[in-house]
Amino acid sequence: MPSPAPTYEQRPFWQTTMPAVPTYDDRPLPERADVVVIGGGYTGTVAALGLARSGARVTLLEKETLGWGASTRNGGIFHPGLKWGRAELERRYGADLGRAIFQAGVDAYFDAEAFVRSEGFDCQYRRAGLVILAWSKGHLRGKPAVLAEYESAGLHGRVIEGVAVHEEVGTDYYPGAMVLEESGVIHPGQYFAAIAAAAAGAGVDLHTGVSAQRIVPSSGSDHSVITDRGSIRAHDILVATNGYTDGLWPWLRQRIMPIGSYIVATEPMSEELAASISPRGRAFFDSKNFLYYWHVNADRRLIFGGRASFRPTSIDRTAAILTRALVTVHPQAAHMRIDYAWGGNVGFTFDRVPHLGEHGGIHYALGYCGSGLALGTSFGLRMAKRLGRGSDVADEPSAFERIPYPGAPVVPAMYRGRPWFLPLAGEWFRASDWLSRRGVSR
Repeated sequence: MPSPAPTYEQRPFWQTTMPAVPTYDDRPLPERADVVVIGGGYTGTVAALGLARSGARVTLLEKETLGWGASTRNGGIFHPGLKWGRAELERRYGADLGRAIFQAGVDAYFDAEAFVRSEGFDCQYRRAGLVILAWSKGHLRGKPAVLAEYESAGLHGRVIEGVAVHEEVGTDYYPGAMVLEESGVIHPGQYFAAIAAAAAGAGVDLHTGVSAQRIVPSSGSDHSVITDRGSIRAHDILVATNGYTDGLWPWLRQRIMPIGSYIVATEPMSEELAASISPRGRAFFDSKNFLYYWHVNADRRLIFGGRASFRPTSIDRTAAILTRALVTVHPQAAHMRIDYAWGGNVGFTFDRVPHLGEHGGIHYALGYCGSGLALGTSFGLRMAKRLGRGSDVADEPSAFERIPYPGAPVVPAMYRGRPWFLPLAGEWFRASDWLSRRGVSR
């Protein structure tokens, strides 16, 4: 007999439980703005909000609806740090710059958290702490050095193993972990809706359903953005499209990869079951390449996500993969019904470092590699300051502005924003995870 059809909604849980965000379709474009922001997610909307409050005339263009992408599709984990540790960043960029980049990745969390709290947003934010679970004994052996790097940057934590792991998470699947106290969880949809409302209230000229098709840089005073509804001139242009970057600006498309990330949300669980999964209400992710990330939210739903596949796939397939993973990690939740399943793109760079800066007179801020809640907010705040008094503002460059932004490393001419090589990379990552679990050096 065929398997019964899934009963879950193929829709982000956050979108079903957030305030409605208005659409701004069919509004006439102005002929000119001080700044045009392309991309209506966290980065673009936070930047537009800050710019409008500084007195700039800001027009924001979003191809879909505001917050349509990762801003309302992510896992709700608000954490510090980058994909690389300080030692690796120092090896790449030298001691001073590498240390500055690592510190900037930590500071982004504090900047974003301060923004959420100062704005008074109603978005279920709480500083919950983060448990980074070691996928293998080899990964666990490296955790004290990683913790020392974080502590040098102002964070607090500890490395745990054995019975101490059960005080933080109800699973036997991992040999140990590193706990960081400075991390949080948030309702991403409520958070974005609050940002969008603040931007509208500040006078940002918002436009949805507008496809920006081409940027025409100028060596003079104004650049132009050509859209499917006409063109608009601006002194500055900020591109903040992250995992949904298209052919609008070919230079940028050569430097970012859209990678799918997928999530399921269970039905609400009992207090006892929630406590057995997350005794202290932490957020979690593990240290493998095909990572899992999860937390129990305010409604006591288990929000469980991961890089389920690097191949073209479907929500049904990834939901099945993640459901099996959820039960493997937390067998006590095996009976839980899956109520929601969804996916979306995260924006990865080829060096796995986020980037902001300027090229050819056009500004960009993106490439969060799956950690865009705090970084995306922080980059938006940064770009608002950077552009608030014009592109010639005398402001100390951030560490992320001081590093090169590499394109595709192999046959760049064959890369057109469609990462055809990801299935091969995925198999390498999967094999690397398998070997690491078995104590084999990669």
